[in-house]
Amino acid sequence: MPRCPTCQSEYGEGVLYCPKDGQALLPMILEGRYRLLSPLGSGGMGVVYLAEHIGLGKRVAVKVLRGELSRDATFARRFELEAIAASQIGHENIVDVTDLGRTPSGELFYVMELLEGRSLSSLLRRERFLPLGRAVPILVQVCRALEAAHARGIIHRDVKPQNVMLLSREGKPDFVKVVDFGISKVSNPEGGKLTEAGAILGTANYMAPEQAAGGEVDPGADVYALGVLTYELCTGLLPFRGENTFATMLQHLEAAAEPPSKRCPELGLPPELDTLVLQALAKTPAARPSMARFRAGLEALPASLAPAPSPAPPAAPALETDEAALALAPTSMRATAPSRRIWPIVTGAAVLVAGLVTLLFAWRQPPAAPVSSPAPAPVSPPVQVSAPLQEPAAVAPPPSQEQPPAPEPKKDEVPLKKPPAPSVRKPASSEPKKVQDLKPNPF
Repeated sequence: MPRCPTCQSEYGEGVLYCPKDGQALLPMILEGRYRLLSPLGSGGMGVVYLAEHIGLGKRVAVKVLRGELSRDATFARRFELEAIAASQIGHENIVDVTDLGRTPSGELFYVMELLEGRSLSSLLRRERFLPLGRAVPILVQVCRALEAAHARGIIHRDVKPQNVMLLSREGKPDFVKVVDFGISKVSNPEGGKLTEAGAILGTANYMAPEQAAGGEVDPGADVYALGVLTYELCTGLLPFRGENTFATMLQHLEAAAEPPSKRCPELGLPPELDTLVLQALAKTPAARPSMARFRAGLEALPASLAPAPSPAPPAAPALETDEAALALAPTSMRATAPSRRIWPIVTGAAVLVAGLVTLLFAWRQPPAAPVSSPAPAPVSPPVQVSAPLQEPAAVAPPPSQEQPPAPEPKKDEVPLKKPPAPSVRKPASSEPKKVQDLKPNPF
């Protein structure tokens, strides 16, 4: 049953529009080929719907011109020329229009590719401005689209963030589609003019001075609007903005724009960008660069302003770095480099040294015992410990094994505290045998 998408009221067959709010009842079938499913957005001239081609099952977008405008010959002809212009340009950065027709009640509509993305205006609302490395590729694509339009005698006249769609296509996250040629100036093959002298069409914030004055426009009007768009994209601010539409248009006619780098010095924008934008914002069309020169100026901005590289991965731990170096080292170097097999030996040596330090501490503690007790028993442990105290010097590991520094002051103190009993020291021939006893890994 047909339903109004706004108030959700249901009506019987044969009713096409809601009598309460004038919205088209959905689903609606257009010329037996397209089924309107839901509204996607609306503007001053019409409504865009999500639709489906009945035969192909392919989803498309359908723009329907409002009823009162469809009955106006001038607006109806402009709407048709918009569809023809978009379909004839045939550029990858311009929305593709595939069909044109009328609804059952007589409203004009055209069918275009469904763009699954977001507008540049919604991105600016979230980000406020874009880094130059991201803004330039977007602007270059807009330039290419408008160059293709100008080559066919079509002037857009309404370049603004709302009419730039960003898609993700072919691995490009910011693939541009320029839309809405509704107020474009098209070379009319019939020789007539659709815009009366003095008529003002466009959006005040992006309107060229000659456009604001109701004069003739040429491709320079699009260059001016793109200069405003560049200014806004790189700073988050418009070059001119008055308290109302008339004040804004007056600033476009008379005021001089402040360079972007001075308007936002904290962003570090280059002087080359200032020069390019201010040339595009010249008050007379003759003083502005062509669209191709403006694009070349964008592409010639310093390479240091390209998109920042992705952050480097965190540094690897020291152990991983050493292992990576070992993988590239010669085989002979790998044999002597630290590896997992050396850790048991180092651990055993550390435990041995800790044991020696404990025994030394125990030996140094009871020197007063012989004074207080006549029994000779306490004197015998130092004699037995003296031999192990001398052994660390014989089995001291090489400097590369990082011997803990703690035992070194102990070796200096031992000869001062040890009783002078040369008979206690074992013969040198026994030391290698003791080394053999200590070398095996206790673990």
